Amino acid sequence: MSSKMSSKLAVVLFAVALTVASSPIPAQEGALKITAASELPIWKTVVIGRHRGVDAVRNALDAARVAIGDSADEILGRPAFTFAAEPRELNLVLVSVAALGFGPEGGSLADIHVRALRLGLELCPEEVGPQLRLQYRNQPVGEFLHVAMKPLRTYHGTPTDFSLANSGAGLALLGGSADPELVIAGNVRFVFVRPSPFQALLTSD
Repeated sequence: MSSKMSSKLAVVLFAVALTVASSPIPAQEGALKITAASELPIWKTVVIGRHRGVDAVRNALDAARVAIGDSADEILGRPAFTFAAEPRELNLVLVSVAALGFGPEGGSLADIHVRALRLGLELCPEEVGPQLRLQYRNQPVGEFLHVAMKPLRTYHGTPTDFSLANSGAGLALLGGSADPELVIAGNVRFVFVRPSPFQALLTSD
């Protein structure tokens, strides 16, 4: 399958995204709230800086048989998309909107980012989206993860971020609305960077 997503697959993945975003969250998950980034275990360590330029990333995604949504492919090629100058490891964590302190109804994307940053988490460099997609090959069917990142704008000016999905039809890298006022349900999970203690020390200095 080409990395450019077929219209049929796009419809399936969009349905998955809507289901995840609107599903009610169990009460016990909503009650779990973190108070510091250090409470979250490292979920994955991803390496950025492995590819030099958008063509290399697109070729790698195509070779891995990863479907790329139109808006995801578009922001990959934007001048604002930057690549690390050399390979660098980042520790990633998964956290639900509810665990950040929002109720089942969720919160706006802007508030979610602000709350996470106050807890000591960091937004992901934009390169995390495609690199995590390449390195996270065993994603469970039905899982849909948002990459917390500074939005990139499409050619039409729409703020867009990355999501990783496995609808059962294959792995996909999607682009979605990153409107700061967009309300996201409490059970939706985000990928953030958890800085190492050494990095945190340098930042505090």
